[in-house]
Amino acid sequence: MDTLLKDIRYAVRGLIKRPAFSLIAIVTLALGIGANTAIFTLVNAVLLKSLPVPHPEELVLFSDDSSEGTHSGDVPSGEWSLFNYDSYQYLRKQNQSFQDICAFRSGESRLSVLAAGSSSVQRATGHLVTGNYFNVMGVNARLGRTLNADDDRPEASPAAVVSDRYWQQVLNSDPSVVGKTFLINGANFTIVGVTPPAFFGERVRRAPDFWLPLSFQPQVEMRKSTLDDKGVYWLSLMGRLRNVTMDQAQAQTTLALRQYLTELAGSQINDDTRRSIEGTSIAMVSGAGGISGLRLVYSKPLQMLMAIVGMVLLIACANVGSLFLARASGRGAEMSLRLALGASRMRIIRQLLTESLLLAVCGGVAGVLIAQWGVRLLVGLVTKETPLQTRLDLLVLSFTATVAIVAGLLFGLLPAIRASRTDLAGAMKEKSRTNTGRSRFGIASGLVITQICLSMVLLTGAGLFARSLLNLQKIDVGFNPENVLTLDIDPRLGGYKSAELPALYQRVLERLKTMPRVTSVTMSSYAPMSGSRSQSDISISGYTPGPSEKMLSDVVLIGPDFNETMGVPLLQGRSIRSTDTKAEHQVAVVNQAFADHYFKGQNALGRLLCFGDKFEPKDQVEIVGVIGNIKASQARDQANETIYQPILQLDDRFVAGYQIKTSGDAASLGPAVREAIAQVDPKLPIFGVTTLTEQISGTFRQDRLISQLMSFFGALALLLAAIGLYGVMSNGVMRRTNEIGIRMALGAASSNILWLVLKESLILVIVGLVVGVPVALGAGSLIASQLFGLRASDPVTLVVAGAVLILVAVLAGFLPARRASRVDPLVALRDE
Repeated sequence: MDTLLKDIRYAVRGLIKRPAFSLIAIVTLALGIGANTAIFTLVNAVLLKSLPVPHPEELVLFSDDSSEGTHSGDVPSGEWSLFNYDSYQYLRKQNQSFQDICAFRSGESRLSVLAAGSSSVQRATGHLVTGNYFNVMGVNARLGRTLNADDDRPEASPAAVVSDRYWQQVLNSDPSVVGKTFLINGANFTIVGVTPPAFFGERVRRAPDFWLPLSFQPQVEMRKSTLDDKGVYWLSLMGRLRNVTMDQAQAQTTLALRQYLTELAGSQINDDTRRSIEGTSIAMVSGAGGISGLRLVYSKPLQMLMAIVGMVLLIACANVGSLFLARASGRGAEMSLRLALGASRMRIIRQLLTESLLLAVCGGVAGVLIAQWGVRLLVGLVTKETPLQTRLDLLVLSFTATVAIVAGLLFGLLPAIRASRTDLAGAMKEKSRTNTGRSRFGIASGLVITQICLSMVLLTGAGLFARSLLNLQKIDVGFNPENVLTLDIDPRLGGYKSAELPALYQRVLERLKTMPRVTSVTMSSYAPMSGSRSQSDISISGYTPGPSEKMLSDVVLIGPDFNETMGVPLLQGRSIRSTDTKAEHQVAVVNQAFADHYFKGQNALGRLLCFGDKFEPKDQVEIVGVIGNIKASQARDQANETIYQPILQLDDRFVAGYQIKTSGDAASLGPAVREAIAQVDPKLPIFGVTTLTEQISGTFRQDRLISQLMSFFGALALLLAAIGLYGVMSNGVMRRTNEIGIRMALGAASSNILWLVLKESLILVIVGLVVGVPVALGAGSLIASQLFGLRASDPVTLVVAGAVLILVAVLAGFLPARRASRVDPLVALRDE
């Protein structure tokens, strides 16, 4: 320990005596270690963090599907991701593997909240859960109590639990909130508790404002009950394991599900039904990390980014290794004297490794500071709604410490071994040695070639993702988003009944049409590229599906002037009109993909379809038009087969979106639109006011983030490679000063010396490119699935990346070459 402390003190003194060297090394390492720490912090938050509940490893989800929604219709086949209330009760009753099983709504509910004694209505979000939800999660209330089984009975007094965030931000941390009554969607609910600050539920996102008993679904959603409807699959399930494995629990629960379906079929069961039941299953996954859409979206990109920042760290280590080699060449006499005085080679190596590890620790500390800034930036780019826990924890600090130690060994070990081989005679002759061509390209040059190779990989990746993003932004999405403002209203929260909806929608339409700068207005159940989707089973008169064909179609409700407002071409027939109301026979418009699939070039106009797996003439819908294909969710996806129904013919669809085409900037019209709708009815809640351009831009968030990060890390790698090349060439020029002086004394021109040095830097880059291009092609094949509109072996990207590296190499080598060309022969010979 005494020797170690002496080594540390000597290393500190040595680094302080060379501040420029130490600063450059620390900054280089800080960039590499900081990049790794920042990405790993995000990986930890998105992929590794457990829910903030006791023993999260015991939690099991009954599906690995993170999507939200409802499925109506036939019994699902294959793996179940959503359940009806009846199947949940059966599985819980037959449970043998879990301490308990809870159910919750797969999505959130919009709420209109009026506190007792207040005249101001607040908009909020609610989450429907069974009474045992908090018990299964193992969460107790911060104030009051959580929901229990007695609260989840239809005859019980309506109870609710508020989130800590809502309690603090909206209720001003009122300690007397427990016991107060709130009017939620027209029903009185008593607040029985407040959740702990860290708890946000089973889904990794911002905590809902209220947790409400599942049995009050009709009151909360203000629609008929789906609790007794066996054809509606709308619940997600989670359980807490007993002393069994997940595989055992999955087998037992799958068996119970098949028993339930067999009992449900009853005496009507046949061979086809029996085979279908045998094909059903439940794919259980660990619930320790909760349900995370971010995990699904960013899992592969984050793993890729970890590999990228690993390459940046290797480049940084090679850079610092080059600095240590250059420094070691000037410490030959010191090392020889130490050896002559009796120091062993291991003692020399340990001293030099102490210096490198000390630098690595300093770089790690600085890297943590850089990472904290970088993480805040990354979280803002990834999401603004999800409660990512990105504070430093033991795992992140352990990762950073490991990275710093490994980096210190990587860049310090080879120079230390080389320095320990110095002999006294060689050191004394060091000044009289000229650098021969044979020794000119040594370990330092190998490190530069490694940096060039890795930089080629990163620059190629950056170019591929940038071009892929450009291709996505140029793709035709099937409609014109320019100057279109979109918003949603939910008349339920304004107290409207279903029969009043068509008249309300018509009044809002007419008011918006009279606004200045508005050229047209339409409606839809959801706007394109909004992330929403609704599907239904269909049947078509005269069409016989194939043996394994599923008759499914997207369904969008639209208003009049949809084609004009959205810029969608009308290909056949007519579009939806304002006269398509409930009093008229039901009509629909289909897209080109639908017509091509089901009618295969035949005329689609006049054909009849029904919603459901059986064609019922009384519910038939006539196709009156065919329009162009619209990308529903992502620009890179194919257009789905879609049916467009007139929203004015239906009075059971409460949530409606408006799309407003303007003659100028649509975003600036937002306040005026809000005021215009308030003139129709000030109680109407308005959500999601944005432009279609911004909405589409949001679908590129992942591609844009990867492209930006790849470009940043590629530029960082290029900078580090340039610094490394400059350092090697500068050190080479310094060691060859006498040789250059002799060449110039014998008549060599400055241009000859300039080319002599530049040629060496170009040789290093060319060798690096020869090695780097195949590596880049191999790495490109791993990201090919995430590219759009180009191959991973795109020649343009490879040529541009290579040209950029050559240009940077010329610039990095020019300054040492220029300095070499100005060497005074007399000064060089006198120094010799």
